Amino acid sequence: MTITLNFASEAFEEASLTVSDILARKHWSFPLVIVKVNGEVVERSAYAEHVVKDGDEVEAYHLVSGG
Repeated sequence: MTITLNFASEAFEEASLTVSDILARKHWSFPLVIVKVNGEVVERSAYAEHVVKDGDEVEAYHLVSGG
């Protein structure tokens, strides 16, 4: 499958992956990551179940706090 991840094309061998799978493949283990799929926010509790399919647009943001 091919998706758009943070505005860049990304290809994976599988036909679909969960949000958790994609984050793991990218080695994104930040504690505060917000993910949108096709413009809709995916709840963190649903990352393991929310399936991303070919052609989907995914945005993942790592929140950073500071002062």
